[in-house]
Amino acid sequence: MPDTPTPVAPVVNPEAPGPIRTLLGNRNAILAAGPAVHPLAAAGPILLKGSLGLAAMVPVWFVTAPSDVVPVPGTVFAGTAKTAATLHWLAGLWPYAGAAAVLFAGVRAFQCVLYSRKLRALDAAAEHYVQERDLTEGTRALLARAQRAQSTVLASQVHRLDLIDRQRNEVVLPVQVWEIASALREHSRLSASTEADSSSAEVIALQSARRQALRVSRDGVEQRIAALEEYAVQVGEADRRYQELQQIQRLVEGNDEALDLLARTAADALAVAEIEAMSKEAAIVAKTFTTALDRASAAAVIALPTRETA
Repeated sequence: MPDTPTPVAPVVNPEAPGPIRTLLGNRNAILAAGPAVHPLAAAGPILLKGSLGLAAMVPVWFVTAPSDVVPVPGTVFAGTAKTAATLHWLAGLWPYAGAAAVLFAGVRAFQCVLYSRKLRALDAAAEHYVQERDLTEGTRALLARAQRAQSTVLASQVHRLDLIDRQRNEVVLPVQVWEIASALREHSRLSASTEADSSSAEVIALQSARRQALRVSRDGVEQRIAALEEYAVQVGEADRRYQELQQIQRLVEGNDEALDLLARTAADALAVAEIEAMSKEAAIVAKTFTTALDRASAAAVIALPTRETA
């Protein structure tokens, strides 16, 4: 199963002239840029379809022209005449259909002119941006690492709150990523030109020297990317420490509420003791009533036969 290509976003030179930065501001436009289309090639199919439609409508319009004979209502001829009249009216729209076809073809041709102009502008500004197709798979993976490190820093909370020099990050990091992308694009181009085979000893020696130079260059870029990733790791660590600090501060700010809660807990303990004392008093009273009830019951039992005897 073939490896999935590493996706990378187009990288624009942050120091490019203003008009070029405006042109390259929409990265989706760079990604969607395709081959140029000639205006006639784009408008031709529309005109052809319009011509075929007119070729069918105009004869129908002439053939279904109403005659001077008035058909008798209710007859087959009357129904046929009505159908012919409807077709004649529809076919009579051929001037509008032709105008619409010409209009659509003109709009399509104009869009192609604007698109071709934009492509020429992109070609003229090619040195100011790097896109995925400019890189080999290996260099594409390196650029993806650099872009992930940049995104990590710019998305961190300590960066957004300007706790690690937000302005410097927003200026330096795009320049760093652009220089990495430019170097990787040049590395990809030279690597492709070095792949040619030759039996000449001189050519082989030159190719070997070039490959050695490319390896040294790539090592330098990888060291820069590693430094960028290390910076992203440190920023991520600072982000986590800042979040922990915020949690501690929230806990400290909530100490008063915790103390109030403890005070309420102490009050609960006092209330429990008071209620237990009341329970004991109630138990003593209940026991007293029980003793009195027992005595009264015994006295009633003793007195009951005396009353019967009487």
